[in-house]
Amino acid sequence: MKRREMIIRALQAGALLSIPKPLQFFANESRNTVLTELTGNPLRFPPVFTNGGNMTLAESTVQVWPSQNTQVVAINGSYPGPTVIIEKGQTFTANLINNLTEVTTAHWHGISAPSIMDGHPRDPVNPGNSKVYTFPVLNRAGTYFYHAHPDMLTAKQVYKGFAGFFIVTDASENFNLPSGNFDIPLCIQDHRYADIPNFNYLPGTYEGTYGYLGDTVLVNGTPDAFLEVGRTLYRFRLLNGSNARVYKIAFSDNRQFNIISTDGGLKDNPVPATQFMLSPGERVEILVDFSSDLIGQNVTLRSLAYSHSGTLPYKQGILLDIIRFDITNNNSSGGIVPAAFNPITYYDPGTLTPRIFTLTMGATHPMHKINGLTYDINRIDWQTPQLSLERWKIINGTPDFHPMHTHEAQWQVLNRNGNTNLPPNDKGWKDTVLLNPGEYVEVLVKFNNHKGIYLFHCHNLEHEDDGMMLNFEVIDPIGIQQIGSEVPEEFKLHQNYPNPFNPSTKIKFDIPSNSEFTSSKVKFSVFDINGRELAILADKDLQPGKYELEWNAGSLPSGVYFAKLSYGNLLKSLKMILSK
Repeated sequence: MKRREMIIRALQAGALLSIPKPLQFFANESRNTVLTELTGNPLRFPPVFTNGGNMTLAESTVQVWPSQNTQVVAINGSYPGPTVIIEKGQTFTANLINNLTEVTTAHWHGISAPSIMDGHPRDPVNPGNSKVYTFPVLNRAGTYFYHAHPDMLTAKQVYKGFAGFFIVTDASENFNLPSGNFDIPLCIQDHRYADIPNFNYLPGTYEGTYGYLGDTVLVNGTPDAFLEVGRTLYRFRLLNGSNARVYKIAFSDNRQFNIISTDGGLKDNPVPATQFMLSPGERVEILVDFSSDLIGQNVTLRSLAYSHSGTLPYKQGILLDIIRFDITNNNSSGGIVPAAFNPITYYDPGTLTPRIFTLTMGATHPMHKINGLTYDINRIDWQTPQLSLERWKIINGTPDFHPMHTHEAQWQVLNRNGNTNLPPNDKGWKDTVLLNPGEYVEVLVKFNNHKGIYLFHCHNLEHEDDGMMLNFEVIDPIGIQQIGSEVPEEFKLHQNYPNPFNPSTKIKFDIPSNSEFTSSKVKFSVFDINGRELAILADKDLQPGKYELEWNAGSLPSGVYFAKLSYGNLLKSLKMILSK
């Protein structure tokens, strides 16, 4: 059975779980055998979205808590929104119909999409209007999601329900992991017990500072959720869909599990763990084995208590139960914990110049800024060349958490405060990274697929709406321009000028018409004297003509560098001297 079909069947099966009922189970938090009366609500699973169909947004009344009505932002009448399941390489299409009374957009979090399809607030869907989002799915298999992203309204719309899973599958990634009814997506969101059954969203100064925090947890929109499981191995896809809460994920009996996936798909190999931090926007997949549990026992997934600033009850770091797993049968998933997955090719940082983003908080409200700037929808804050590897140093100079997120690309975390010994949920492909108070994190990033205007922001949604967001533009590879329309007679790479240079130099090259080549792909790279590739200045189809590009060596040290130009089976190279 195809991976997508197995996930769909699992979600459909989950939707048929029984109504809430009191259960008699043995508490298992410390392997005890104390008989207890348990209540709760069976875990809900939203419907699966039919690719190419409508996503209709509307204020709707649903029963989040049993026998009580709640006003939510529903998609096709569903809260949470329908789950997208799509194979890598397919084209995703959805017609978003906005029946709300305010503007909205849909952002495909973690997904590489053309800028016009990314859900940028510059491309609003006004009340009563619609927009067709369509793009090829280029991402690795993994757990992604979608959510509202209008300027200054993101937090409110997400809190009220505009979010859902976006799961990418890949038939070539077959590692005998648990599948079907044993592959469970869990969207974790906190709300406020005092507001039950309402989703009141009334942020004040306190919420503007720390974010809109709750004291009760919904999983897939289910309060007091439980899931009946067998004595076997399960795959859980954890998504922190909360506005601001940072969870310290662990089991009530401190059992070990394996982390197998981060934001952008499978890791190199499973990593044993007993706890990890999960900030808003992050996704982590884990394998949990219940085979040593007895039928009639249970264990709870929870957020452990930890120290952080704020005032009870709405503060970070309070102990919260997330979902209870009740062991009820001997069904087997047939899944295994693989020894390894496909290896990840990690970027070589070399001697790249870091971009430095300093996060600062002032003493007055509004207070959330990046490099002293609050968000301006019409301002482009920096440009980054397509295909160029960059090293970003993101500094948190504040006493609060900041889960920082980039649109369009996946990062690789290089270090935390200079320490390259990273927690397992950092290692791999990431689009969201948690910065602790006073911490800096360096990431490596390359924008390979699309050009255009994208966002870099804090995924504490109150911080984002309060200004902690910048626009950046992915532009053509560094400085390349056509300087002559005449067709050259030969393939030529001219000596750079000036040479020696400091810090930038210009390089001309000629691309002839050559009927022997079926491709017009041209690649221009720069290497150091040890043969390490430092930059890709061009990797694209070019028409015959004369071209010039500029390379800025930034803070690279003085020395000899080499430029290599390839065209079909032809190769040219030259030596350049950087003298400072």
